[in-house]
Amino acid sequence: MNATARLANQPAAYQGNPYTYFAYIPRLPPTAYALLLYMLTQQQPGGLVRATHDELATGLALDRGVISRAMPYLVAARLVYVVGRGKLQIHPMLAVYPTAQDRHAALSSLAREDRLDVGHFEDEYEKRLARHQEEKARKKAEQRKAPARGHLRSV
Repeated sequence: MNATARLANQPAAYQGNPYTYFAYIPRLPPTAYALLLYMLTQQQPGGLVRATHDELATGLALDRGVISRAMPYLVAARLVYVVGRGKLQIHPMLAVYPTAQDRHAALSSLAREDRLDVGHFEDEYEKRLARHQEEKARKKAEQRKAPARGHLRSV
C-alpha cells in the first residue's frame, strides 16, 4: 500500500494534520530539533521562513554558529530547503497552509521521491548527511592546499 493510500485510510483526525508526518523525521541532534520547531512557529502559509541565521540565533538565544551547524541536518533530512539568503522553505508535508484545499494541492503535487513517508527515510538521511560531511571535508582540504589570498609569494 503506498503512502497516499495509507494516509487516506487513517481516521479523519489524522488527515490534513501536519504533525502526522513528524513520524518520518529521522534522529537529529537536539539543536536541530529546536531549530526546526522554532522555524515551524515562524513560517508563513506554505512554509516559507524569512530569517537569516543571525535572526534564528537571536530567536533561539543561541550563537549563529550553532544554527549554522544545525542547519545541514535539517537540509539532509529534507525537512528544510535553503531557497536563498534569509529564505528557507519548510518541507510541504510539515508546512501549514491557509486552507485544507491548499494543503491537499501542495501534497498532491509532490513527486513520490520528494515525500517524507516514502522509502527508508532514516537510511537516506544518513547517506545525504555523510555526503555533505565528505564534501565539507574535501572543501576544507582544498582550502589548505590553496595559497592564501593577498599574501606575497617569493619570485
